[in-house]
Amino acid sequence: MRTKCPWCSVLLIILVLSVYTTPLVTTSSELDDSVIGSLVNRASELYSKGLDVSSVVEKLNRAIVLYEENRPEEAASLVEEARSILNDMSRVADRVYYTNMALKAVTVTALASIPILVYFLLPRAYLYLWFKSRRKWLVSRW
Repeated sequence: MRTKCPWCSVLLIILVLSVYTTPLVTTSSELDDSVIGSLVNRASELYSKGLDVSSVVEKLNRAIVLYEENRPEEAASLVEEARSILNDMSRVADRVYYTNMALKAVTVTALASIPILVYFLLPRAYLYLWFKSRRKWLVSRW
């Protein structure tokens, strides 16, 4: 029986061979994807609360590069440094978040009060200045 697409069988053979020839990547106990993933998740949570986590991201990035260069001991030490920095940041995260929210609320309140103050104070200031500038005028009869 002749196949309708001879290239399909060739592609299928190439696909099967590529699956069998790809090396299996084993995770090391020193640097696991779940560890890096959990640290990145914690860093993103702290970033959403307003903290600067750029140093942590740089350390994690450098740890991944070192691990790919087959230097897992140095990578593990960088991961531990990043973990300790994240633990320190977690202690102050809520305070920073609430401070930022209070600052935003005060700013919104101050900006919202400007039209109200102008509505009440502008006519009074105008009348005060008008009376003050014309108080020495004399009114005479014709």
